[in-house]
Amino acid sequence: MKMSHRFFISTGTLTILIAFLSAAFVPVTGQAQTSGAATWTPPKATYSPPRTPWGDPDLQGVWDYQSRIPMQRPAQFKDKPTLTEAELAALAKTPPNQDSCGVGTRKDVACTPEQLADIGAYNEFWNNRNFLADNRTSLIVDPPDGRFPPMMPEAQKRQAEIQKTIGTFDRQRYDSWEDFPTVTRCITEHTPNGPQGYNSGTLITQSPGWIVMFRERLDTRIIPLDKRPHIDDHIRQWNGDSRGWFEGNTLVVETTNFTDKQIIGGGAGSTIPTGIPFGNIRLIERWVPVSAKRMNYYATITDAKTWTKPWTFMLPWERDNTYQLFEYACHEANIGILNSLRGERLLEQKAAEAAAKGALSSDQTSDGLIGATEAAIRSKLGEPKAVDYNGSRWTYETADGVFVLYLFFAEGKVKIATPNDLPLNAVKRR
Repeated sequence: MKMSHRFFISTGTLTILIAFLSAAFVPVTGQAQTSGAATWTPPKATYSPPRTPWGDPDLQGVWDYQSRIPMQRPAQFKDKPTLTEAELAALAKTPPNQDSCGVGTRKDVACTPEQLADIGAYNEFWNNRNFLADNRTSLIVDPPDGRFPPMMPEAQKRQAEIQKTIGTFDRQRYDSWEDFPTVTRCITEHTPNGPQGYNSGTLITQSPGWIVMFRERLDTRIIPLDKRPHIDDHIRQWNGDSRGWFEGNTLVVETTNFTDKQIIGGGAGSTIPTGIPFGNIRLIERWVPVSAKRMNYYATITDAKTWTKPWTFMLPWERDNTYQLFEYACHEANIGILNSLRGERLLEQKAAEAAAKGALSSDQTSDGLIGATEAAIRSKLGEPKAVDYNGSRWTYETADGVFVLYLFFAEGKVKIATPNDLPLNAVKRR
């Protein structure tokens, strides 16, 4: 029976795939949810922002929050909460979309024919990078180890079922338009705000009793500041029901009533491991001004049906009033879903034709790479075209340049190969 799911935090785009993979796939033992993190508060800031005419802290302007820091602390930084300046500089040397002939327009660059054909996805030239200064090894600040807390046993079971249905990361089965993330369907983006590689601007405006956040990618949040009661628990919304207030200079927003049909994660750039279903989430967000150009954004997520305890991440926001908001993806001429469904039917046809001829065995396709070590992959496929996200994703291409093979590593072994049915003899050797 076909299952259809909608996504909560699932950008399906660039940003940071992050080293969450161990959290998404390593079984853990659940226990009763503990208290403490639900009332977690950020460090006090000494900066005092200007006031609006009616006396509230003035947060108005355009803010950006690009980050190359992973949500969860990678295993190699287990006891290292921060990077040195040299380590941070080394991490910044490779742009997310670096290709073999540079990141520019190539107008005056001498490229070989092979390099000219080796463009890949978005060339870095087209991206407006503004990674904020941050030398932490994880965005998660609580638990202190920078790791997601263990998941409850029932949540693990739900996650496993969802993962079977939605596929993995960049490749999933599309039976209908309902199988696409809500952002792809132009319904909603993600709350809370995770790091984004583009469309990461947010315009904040204020009026007495209200604050409005115009998010470049799709959404506008209109938040009352009078602590009014939340709507009836039976009424559910894609981005939940938000209520805000100021605690000194800090803007605090509590959000409940997220629809229980949403699923956290599932796309490249997702800020949470793939396919985690909601239990009954409660989100507390805090915007803490720390200077005239910087706010620290904290999000505390509590869901006793999913995690054994709450957890909090911090993402810096930087004021940039030269930033021009432009949401380019959602418009009437966007035919991506139509073409994806058409492509799915074509893939089904090809699979049927391959089955009629005799399908390749697992060890002849990318599916057989699951569990292989880095050394084994290099021996079988040669050097990857690119290694990024702290070494957790290796990229290969096919000889004809039509497809890309992504291998996602956790604890030194391949956990995901996408697509998982690519013939290995089609992979381009480097």
